[in-house]
Amino acid sequence: MCGICGVLGPIDASVLRSMTRTMVHRGPDDEGFYLADGVGLGVRRLSIIDVAGGHQPITNEDGTLVVVFNGEIYNHRELRTRLETQGHRFATRSDTEVLVHLYEEYGDASVHLLQGMFAYALWDGKRRRLLVARDRLGIKPLYYLETNGSFLFASEVKALLEHADVSAAPDLQALDLYLAFRYVPGPHTLFRGIKKLPPGHRLVREDGRTQVQRYWDPVLGDFQSAINLDEAVEEFSGLLRDTVRRHLISDVPVGMLLSGGLDSSAVTAMTAAARTQPITTFTVGFDLPGSHNELAQARVVAKRLGTDHHELVLTPDATELLPELVRHLDEPIADPAALPTYLICRFARQMVPVVLTGEGGDELLGGYPRYEWFARAKLLQRLLPAWVREGVLLPLSRIAPVTRRYKTALDNILAERDDATRHMHWVAGLDPALRSDLLSPELREAISLGAPEAVLTPYLGGVATRAEIVHRLMALDMQTWLVDDVLTKMDKMSMAASVEARVPLLDHRLVEFVASLPLAVKLRHGAKTLLKRAVAPLLPASTIRRRKHAFQVPLDQWVSGPLRDFTRDMLLDRRARQRGWFDGSRVEALLGRNGRRRCRDGQSVWTLLCLELWAREFLD
Repeated sequence: MCGICGVLGPIDASVLRSMTRTMVHRGPDDEGFYLADGVGLGVRRLSIIDVAGGHQPITNEDGTLVVVFNGEIYNHRELRTRLETQGHRFATRSDTEVLVHLYEEYGDASVHLLQGMFAYALWDGKRRRLLVARDRLGIKPLYYLETNGSFLFASEVKALLEHADVSAAPDLQALDLYLAFRYVPGPHTLFRGIKKLPPGHRLVREDGRTQVQRYWDPVLGDFQSAINLDEAVEEFSGLLRDTVRRHLISDVPVGMLLSGGLDSSAVTAMTAAARTQPITTFTVGFDLPGSHNELAQARVVAKRLGTDHHELVLTPDATELLPELVRHLDEPIADPAALPTYLICRFARQMVPVVLTGEGGDELLGGYPRYEWFARAKLLQRLLPAWVREGVLLPLSRIAPVTRRYKTALDNILAERDDATRHMHWVAGLDPALRSDLLSPELREAISLGAPEAVLTPYLGGVATRAEIVHRLMALDMQTWLVDDVLTKMDKMSMAASVEARVPLLDHRLVEFVASLPLAVKLRHGAKTLLKRAVAPLLPASTIRRRKHAFQVPLDQWVSGPLRDFTRDMLLDRRARQRGWFDGSRVEALLGRNGRRRCRDGQSVWTLLCLELWAREFLD
């Protein structure tokens, strides 16, 4: 795993070194540079494959092609054998080297042959042409911008800000997107002029022009109508075993982040089955009872699989790290799981530099209950008039003896809303009404209202079958939430601890197979049927039967208790008010509700807090 950066245009060694060294945490083991007329490439390396010989940048035989690479190519051994039979000669055992020889043989199409997570930049000196590519699911990040005739790219925004032509200015439209989603959907960033290269895309810079091209686009639909559940489970199991085995390829020790939920437990079980020695597992929890703790469930799985198990228990003083986390994230992500993710990776780094994780299972296998809730809302909207849903059923739902979570779901199912608004009520960082209420008149005037809803438009709208609705929502999550929250959070937090995090459930072959299955097979007995059937012989029955349970951080308790004074100081002081982004009296009213013993709107407060910490770190 590495951090990469580069400049096409005027560049000197000191600037390139400064850009590269902002990412030392991504690669504490080694650094390398390439400087030529009008081009500079830099890399920091975390040595995983060919520890001694994999120094980057790496070139082809005559030095006309140069590559810097972040990630892992899990099929590099097969590719190497194939290329050697075609006459190519390798100087290292590194997976990075296959990239230059693949390009010699297949040009830009070589990216289709890669199985792995990656972001790489390849300089073709003969053609004076730069090729940049990002993996299909967006597991590894890549940012770029054009300024004053120069083209810059990097694994992290911080590296770009080291260049004299780049300044940190907020993109106010992206700020509204952040408030809506808790993260900024790509290709936007919160920095004006800086973009994310989308997943499954490659970028070519040649003759002063930049062209971004999609090379992979997953299509979800019922494309294997003849397949039955047993056949699907058999093929899924074989693919999962193979991808886990490939993800274990390493010249250094590999561990596992085990939450106790089905996804990470399944990957742990497949890992344990593929190894002769016990795997080292790591679990994080909170010093609180109830739903905020999964330590007990993880212990049950670890005992069943015979892992070398380690636990980390967090207390509220861990929030002192928030400014540091915001700096590592580059952009605010108001996902409170970033904090425990960073701390468990830092904890694991004492024993292993590589961990496998269970990210992606919900998006791959339809694990979010809101998919079915949304489909039911659409059905009721067709069958019942608005006055019945809103005038009769909705008031009854509000007095029903169910939990707050189900009251919220029922409200969104029964209310008369368009598709985008309904979806926003389930995934929003700030409730749509609260977001509108908080914006200052100046910010409201500066942005295009409705931009967050426009992100959703290609996926939602119109009358559709249940299968079409669920597949659209899964595709939406795969292209937005998964990339710009889940995977960005995991990459930035693991790399902040100098740990490589691998995500076997997002192997593109596995994704393509599941995407093509009929919904009736995918969700035959509820969410994640394929995964449950595949690992049922390996895991405790309680783990297989356990209902979906999101990893919860005790935000309401924190912002009402130990973080209350800190939050008020950040959001109500002179600096925050002078930004002019929010109506100060509205923010104060929001925080005033935290005077109760327990806050019930911790997520909204956290969203604003992360944004203010970002502004102080990057703008002030």
